[in-house]
Amino acid sequence: MKKAGIVGGLGPISTLDYYKGIIDGYRAIAGQDKYPHIFIDSINMTELLDHVSCGNIDALVDLIVQSVEDLAKAGADFAAIASNTPHIAINEIVKKSVLPLISIVDATCEYAKEHGYRNITVIGTKFTMNCGLYSKPMQLKGINAFVPDVKDIETIQHLIFPDLENGIVNMEDKKQMIEISEKYIRKYDCDALLLGCTEIPLMIKENDISVPVINTMQVHIDAIIKELLK
Repeated sequence: MKKAGIVGGLGPISTLDYYKGIIDGYRAIAGQDKYPHIFIDSINMTELLDHVSCGNIDALVDLIVQSVEDLAKAGADFAAIASNTPHIAINEIVKKSVLPLISIVDATCEYAKEHGYRNITVIGTKFTMNCGLYSKPMQLKGINAFVPDVKDIETIQHLIFPDLENGIVNMEDKKQMIEISEKYIRKYDCDALLLGCTEIPLMIKENDISVPVINTMQVHIDAIIKELLK
């Protein structure tokens, strides 16, 4: 059986969802008497966000690479970063990683292609939206990925931090997140909404939006389970 390594803590609440999601999904396929072998290295989210905010990509890469090395020492056969934002440096991380990495971006882009989406709205942290984390790779799949304007990007950032990142769902914040999302779904005639932050699924559910929701965390979990079962 393969052993999974998870770079977690980015943030802690979604790491809990990863852990439960992997176990539940694995048992649903392998059998209720089967459990996956998972290592989790929970790192300091504040340190990572400081590196991202300062544009210190080298420090971001070193932080993640060190975590992957620790997972490898623990016995992991592959690793996954349980967050969207660190994937802004995924190419540099992959070059230095001692383990194969399951990318949330690659898995999500493939999912969008398989479901035939053509125009999607992307919401997430300001780092994810500003750097074109999904816009560029989606374009390679023939999919248009749109992000909100500067003002709405800042609003979404404040709807995520600090409450949602800590697992607190404020109903007024949820209403505002939905309104912003629907604004761009209409503007760009989108056929899906991509939740590009692993905490947003705590707030936005499938039936909350007028189009299908792409839950990047669940897509990532499914990809990790698939690798575990190989």
